Amino acid sequence: MYDYDSHPKAKMTKEESDVMLKKFLDKGGKVEKLSAGYPINVGSMHKSGKPDFSREEIKKGIKGKAPRPNYNTDKPGQVACGDRPPVWEYQPPNKMAGK
Repeated sequence: MYDYDSHPKAKMTKEESDVMLKKFLDKGGKVEKLSAGYPINVGSMHKSGKPDFSREEIKKGIKGKAPRPNYNTDKPGQVACGDRPPVWEYQPPNKMAGK
């Protein structure tokens, strides 16, 4: 049986990572930015199950058409539901429930 506690995972510190990256770059290595990926198990939250964007649309950088919310219109300290925040009211116990 393997004892997981006796062999903890070695974590690399930020300094060690920086030294390794510097050695890699000194040897002539290049750091390149990758394009946006496309998941294999793509799906949707919609009823149809079709993805919102195709692989080509993601590569072009197309974004959704929904407008961004403007959070600057709220008053400082205002509750997100408007001027009438919800109020808790006592509910008597339901004698029919729980049996």
